[in-house]
Amino acid sequence: MVKASDCASPMRLYVSVSDRSDNFIQDLQATDFKVVEKKRPQKLSHVDFISNEAISLGVLLDISRDMQGEKIRLALSLLKDLVANLESPDEIFISAFNDETEELLDFIAPEDYLDDPIENLSTGGRPQMGQALDLALIKLREARNETRAILFISGGRDIAGPSTLDHIAQHGHPIYALGFKGAGNFGSKLKVLNIRGSALKVYADRSGGRSIFFESAEEASVALNQLTFELKNKFLLEYCSSHPKQSRNSRKIRVEVSNNQYQLRYLKKYITTRR
Repeated sequence: MVKASDCASPMRLYVSVSDRSDNFIQDLQATDFKVVEKKRPQKLSHVDFISNEAISLGVLLDISRDMQGEKIRLALSLLKDLVANLESPDEIFISAFNDETEELLDFIAPEDYLDDPIENLSTGGRPQMGQALDLALIKLREARNETRAILFISGGRDIAGPSTLDHIAQHGHPIYALGFKGAGNFGSKLKVLNIRGSALKVYADRSGGRSIFFESAEEASVALNQLTFELKNKFLLEYCSSHPKQSRNSRKIRVEVSNNQYQLRYLKKYITTRR
């Protein structure tokens, strides 16, 4: 969870960098980065590329009516492949959601995964993603690893709401998503927040994660490998905020690198907490 920054407790900001061909960039130095918080440049105290970091991952599996038939079968196949790509001390929990959210597996080591509890899931109802995400962010408080994230496997046809976006800023964990093509452009515009698109895309963009939409099993497999790598490999930037510490203060962040052709993914806003 992101905390209010001071010299004893610096802000920890995870940043993923890729080129326009979607190749991950790993060889940047501290001098390549610039962090601006609430329009004020920040002095970085630490920059490092974290490789194969142990992760605590919450997987949210969509079982709404949008996932009927071949979609849910592909989603379950992706889940098996994901678990096969992880190993202790990684840990995962799995929840299924439609109108309600049900925890299927509590935190377990990937090698202890059994598909029996999820093999015969039925589909139906609406995908209430915000509710599922809120519960998963709370669940991550029980995680053992410092690096924590959420992964949606979903049809993606839901709209992001302002309340859940505040929760994303408060908890500070990246959200990743594998969704079916067509869902990425779903949704209406929320005029007050200038939000457009599916919840999957909005949650990922705001949190510093990533959403990838696929059409075939082959595309889904490639997308899964990309996301699995990014979950465990990224830059860690630390700085002591130059802004006065305040309770429940919202702070927007902008990160830049020396090569303006690179694509960056990072938490766009965080909320300080009382210390």
